[in-house]
This record gives sequence, structure tokens and C-alpha cells, in this order.
Amino acid sequence: MIRRFATIRRLGVGLAFAALPLVAGCGGVSQEEMAALEKQQMATEAAEQKVVDLQAEKAGLESQMAAKKATKSALEEKLAGTQNNLDNE
Repeated sequence: MIRRFATIRRLGVGLAFAALPLVAGCGGVSQEEMAALEKQQMATEAAEQKVVDLQAEKAGLESQMAAKKATKSALEEKLAGTQNNLDNE
């Protein structure tokens, strides 16, 4: 998933640089357009970083959930063994 965002980002930046001479040839790029482009690029980078952070958080939560499932399973086995011992008395 991270590779897809990186590829999309590279494609977007590449298209922006490819389109820049075309726009510049048609009267130039205004400071406002450049500022808007830079602002969009920063927003894209921030969104990509948020995706990375959320994926790391998800991995941590999945790890915690796996540990809790293992604990639950062990406790259920212990309970079943205890019930079996009580039934046999």
C-alpha cells in the first residue's frame, strides 16, 4: 500500500514537472499557482505520512489483539481442564 502511494506521488510530481514547461510557455506560472502547487505537495506528503503512521498503529493493535487471543485461548483451556477435574470428583 505504501508503494502505491509512493508511485502515485512520483507520478503526480512527474506530471507536474512535465506540465510546468507547457504552462510556462503559455504565459508563465504565477506566484499564486506555484504557492498552491507547493501547498498541495505538502498536503500530499502529510497525508502519506499519516497513512504510514496509521499502518504502524494498526500493526501494533493487531499484535496486541493476537496476544490477547492467545491469552484467552489459554485461559479457556485451563477453565475446561478445571471443569473436567470438578466433574470427575
